[in-house]
Amino acid sequence: MSIQSSFDRKWEENVYSQGKQLNRYPFSDLVSYVMRLYAERLRSGEALRALELGFGGGNNIVFLATEGFETWGIEGSPSAHAFASARMKEKRINTELTVGDFVRLPYDNEFFDLVIDREAVYCNMPSAIKKIIREVVRVLKKGGRFLTFMYSLEHGSRLSDGGKLIDVNTYNDFVQGNFAGTGITHFFSEKEILNYLKDFEIEFMKHLRVDSLIPYKRNEYAEYHTCARKR
Repeated sequence: MSIQSSFDRKWEENVYSQGKQLNRYPFSDLVSYVMRLYAERLRSGEALRALELGFGGGNNIVFLATEGFETWGIEGSPSAHAFASARMKEKRINTELTVGDFVRLPYDNEFFDLVIDREAVYCNMPSAIKKIIREVVRVLKKGGRFLTFMYSLEHGSRLSDGGKLIDVNTYNDFVQGNFAGTGITHFFSEKEILNYLKDFEIEFMKHLRVDSLIPYKRNEYAEYHTCARKR
């Protein structure tokens, strides 16, 4: 298995280079949280800097930039970077997108007001996740926020899609489902997230689970939505 410190090459080989998961629209819950937290400050013309870890097709970057954030993004996939860069050019959005490694963020200390992780950090071994969170702490301003979405131990794929356990709560080689072909997948507990985020004040933490009932019964997904503010 060939991986960077914080990027499994299977995402490049099996997903982004194949034109998959290059989403066009921002994640709806992310939109709601960001506007609740920052709408007033953005309307006042305050200059706010936002970074997205794992920007994929650039859908959330487009939203952030359109609402007035100065935006940066870092992504492990060259194919995703090329797609998102072309999209920014088409929309005339001025942003800085980088192919790089989350465990070594190429930004100054205390540079960002907001760092977003829309299900990107989870694609890592626990040792890498610890390093990534330390980097997030480093690049955030005092009072800056880390808005993160992390899959829960209750996720249906962990329970029934045949992944191979390779570390604590960490799987690979799913035989079916949404994680098949995507490589390393880590699922989180509430206690674990709080431990990773010990240098933050938790502003909110939600556990969301969706179950399909008709036409078949299945636990579709479960995830934590957490907003943490740097002390």
